[in-house]
Amino acid sequence: MHDRSLTRREALTLALAAAGTLVRPAGRAERLFAADQSGGQRVSEALRLLVRNARPLDAESPIEALRTFETSNDLFFVRSHLALPTEVSTPWTLTIDGEVARPVTLRLDEIRRMRAEHRPATIECAGNGRGRLDLPATSGVQWGFGAVSTATWTGVPLAALLERAGVQASALHFWMEAGDRGPAPATPTFLRSIPRDTALGDALVAYEMNGRPLPFLHGGPLRLVVPLWYGMASTKWLTHVHARATESDNHFMARGYRYADGSAVDLMRVKSLITEPRDGERVAVGTTRVTGVAWTGTGTVERVEISSDGGGTWQPARFTSEPRPGTWRLWEADAPIQSAGERHLRARATDTAGHTQPEHATPNPGGYGNHSIHQVRVDAR
Repeated sequence: MHDRSLTRREALTLALAAAGTLVRPAGRAERLFAADQSGGQRVSEALRLLVRNARPLDAESPIEALRTFETSNDLFFVRSHLALPTEVSTPWTLTIDGEVARPVTLRLDEIRRMRAEHRPATIECAGNGRGRLDLPATSGVQWGFGAVSTATWTGVPLAALLERAGVQASALHFWMEAGDRGPAPATPTFLRSIPRDTALGDALVAYEMNGRPLPFLHGGPLRLVVPLWYGMASTKWLTHVHARATESDNHFMARGYRYADGSAVDLMRVKSLITEPRDGERVAVGTTRVTGVAWTGTGTVERVEISSDGGGTWQPARFTSEPRPGTWRLWEADAPIQSAGERHLRARATDTAGHTQPEHATPNPGGYGNHSIHQVRVDAR
């Protein structure tokens, strides 16, 4: 993909998301100053987002941005199924209807006056790593490893909003309607649902991200955050919640996001990622510090192991953050580099449910859930 300038409309859209935030095509290696999405403040020197699709915008985080527990807003990955909303209603409202005692429409300022909760959550696109799978063909975004990020989200539990509407026992699924639309009338809307236990559990309707107003590119002014699930469940630009007795029959639910056996893509698979050193980096013979993150949608990560000989032997890593369901854990290890030349570092995670990363994830036509063991090549000198 070649460099290009943004059109006036694209520039305006990005300006709505943040003052000064820019993205760059994949392939350019230079370091650039990134600006914070919430006000144009300069932050430390970092790579820009790597654009995989320009329209709709799909951009992944540079690996360097994933070395801290929270991913800064300007470097948090961006996934767009349809075109970004061109009209933002003022005031923004959320309507809850369907199998409820009393349909309600709440303004954003009313939601902000409710009791707020702050919840860290890791969001990973279900197609993260698709570009690394050996697939004959797939129409999905060819992600590398950076379609995952973590933020602390501020908002109101979905359960509290449903309580205001008097959700009925017959409401077993909740359909989430967003403000984005397809380029043509025939394009299906993005209208997925989550089951009752998830909706009444940790699902959060968020209006802040890392202590700042939720950026437009990340679903502002109001979005759903569903911990433990892949990112397609965390609907951006949330406008309606429809309480229903049945699961959504929308294209992106009934036919999209399915594994090869027809089962639904839902909870994140256990996975680890080496964030340092980078692939191709030079290291010294001796001991090299290796750092990374690991996450899962089933329980928490209880063990990370690394190998410095391509998987011949493994050693445990040390955690540098506490376990919390729905968020990644940071880890580090000291890897022995026995001799000069090309060496392969690997990392694999195991969660409390007993799931361990496989050598190679089972391919599926959609390229979903690639949790293969991560490997980086280093040049030992």
